[in-house]
Amino acid sequence: MQLENPETAVFFANQLRSARLAALADSEAFDEIIHAVERLGSYLDGRLSDLRTYKEAISDLAQNSWLAKPPERSRTLVTPFSELYELVRVARNDALHQGASARHLTKHAVELAILLEEALSTQMNPTTGDFMVRSPACAQLWQPIGFIRQQMLANSYSYLPVLGEGGKWWVVSDASVARFLGADREGQRRSKLSETLCEASRKDPSLLMSAAELPADAKLSEALEVLKGQNVILVTNKLRKEASEGDDLLGILTAFDLL
Repeated sequence: MQLENPETAVFFANQLRSARLAALADSEAFDEIIHAVERLGSYLDGRLSDLRTYKEAISDLAQNSWLAKPPERSRTLVTPFSELYELVRVARNDALHQGASARHLTKHAVELAILLEEALSTQMNPTTGDFMVRSPACAQLWQPIGFIRQQMLANSYSYLPVLGEGGKWWVVSDASVARFLGADREGQRRSKLSETLCEASRKDPSLLMSAAELPADAKLSEALEVLKGQNVILVTNKLRKEASEGDDLLGILTAFDLL
């Protein structure tokens, strides 16, 4: 099935990805993924109905993904679309989900989201803007290291953009924070956690990494080339000179987003 335009594919892929990441943070948060699948199904089918009605239209789109019908030798590892969709649909109709039941449904819903995201990606423009994480969370120079660490752990962030002086973007990583805090779990650790990012980076300049930047219309081949020497790319729009300082950050892109 061919969607109306690449922007439509990006819209639904972003909804599925956001729902999937929310489910990874909560092992029983399957509802957001199912609602995203239902919205996609309604768009493809043209009717407001249920997962049973949407199956044919969604299946047509899903065939663009390798995961939809893996080779026989991979059947013990990958569940084909038809079986996976039915597992989610039937479980979705059960009256109550909690504990192990909810976790199984979430697992299957996440796998379905990944499959549909891949299928949608085949209809996008291969640019950084289509695959970036939009409106990423940022760290601030005035925030204490303890708070930044907390946000990384709570949300599984490996990198946080940081707007430095003069409007220059930097990146703070989980690895740089771990190195700054050191191996000693007592002693100076408490005082280090209390230091602001600004104070800490003056003592240890390696805490902040210079960030690679690309525009939203850069080709994915260019992004992959940059990722050979960088772990993260900030997608910016330097043409927005009329915007306030820092408003040029559009998104963040890592190898994880391009898998």
